[in-house]
Amino acid sequence: MRAPRITLLVLAVLVLVGAPAGYAVYWYAMSDRVRAGIERWAAERRAEGYTVQYQAIERAGFPFALELRMPDPQLARGSDALAWRADVLSASARPWDLQDITVEFPGRHAVTLPIDGKPRPIRATLETGRLDLLLDGRGRWRALATNLSALDARFSDTGEPFRVGSARIVLQRSRAQTPTAVSLASDARIDGLMLPPERAGPLGPNVDLIRLLADVIGEAPASNTAAAMAAWRDAGGHVAIKEFQLNWGRVEIRGAGTARLDPNLQAEVRLDAQMRGWDALIDALVMRGQLKVTEAILAKGALAVLARPADDGGPPALRVAISVRDGNRVYLGPIRIWRLPPLQWR
Repeated sequence: MRAPRITLLVLAVLVLVGAPAGYAVYWYAMSDRVRAGIERWAAERRAEGYTVQYQAIERAGFPFALELRMPDPQLARGSDALAWRADVLSASARPWDLQDITVEFPGRHAVTLPIDGKPRPIRATLETGRLDLLLDGRGRWRALATNLSALDARFSDTGEPFRVGSARIVLQRSRAQTPTAVSLASDARIDGLMLPPERAGPLGPNVDLIRLLADVIGEAPASNTAAAMAAWRDAGGHVAIKEFQLNWGRVEIRGAGTARLDPNLQAEVRLDAQMRGWDALIDALVMRGQLKVTEAILAKGALAVLARPADDGGPPALRVAISVRDGNRVYLGPIRIWRLPPLQWR
């Protein structure tokens, strides 16, 4: 009887020792696989003309998490005047589920963006920067959620500041089987936005809330080149705006509509909206010299008569058409109130 007992004891010891060792081998193999995927992605971007740099990738999290830490990541493309650099970028996942990934990027960032036809350098800090990704079987994202908080930024060339209290963007991708099918569903919200002075509209730099719930109709463009965007537009592609909300000072706007690209690949937006606080907007337009005082008095009286009880049971609201057209000019009915920066494509 002693021999079988000894055999069982040896087997138990082998299991107790071998299982952790086997799992450790698996953990390191998975981390090598993810690191190889990052290096492959970097090589693909370099082939497209990007500069990709980062320090040696560090791994941690054993045994229940797989964490990769990338110090000093840098991404740039000189032809587009695009550049990004951060203190650190980290990614984590469960070793047994590499299709559910969390990427975190708090701290300092240096960004260069093409704005108004010239590169604009920006320095920024983030209290929270997080991207949650769900991948399909081929390693492509099928859903993502981005969360930012306490974004404090400044244009390096002019010193102009801008801030975001918090922002959340959720995207879910599907394959559009027909030209009228949804290929991308989006839900975005920005709270506590402070625009730079040069971008401030008629109501000043502080925007309390922007909310957008929208669907991309038609197969989403594979890139942001002018040719790809034109092909998407010509195939009937557009954005269905299911819900738009803007709280800017005393002005509150809620609406729905559509957004398209015009022949010059600029925004063409039409919203059927309810608006409160129109008197504050009229006063702001007078201050900017876009309306005369007599015109403002007549406009306030006429709009007050046209106001109707709101759908949500709140104070009376004005039904108004809001549009973006004629080279990104924003219109409230027939009155031009602002101009957005032009869309730029590669």
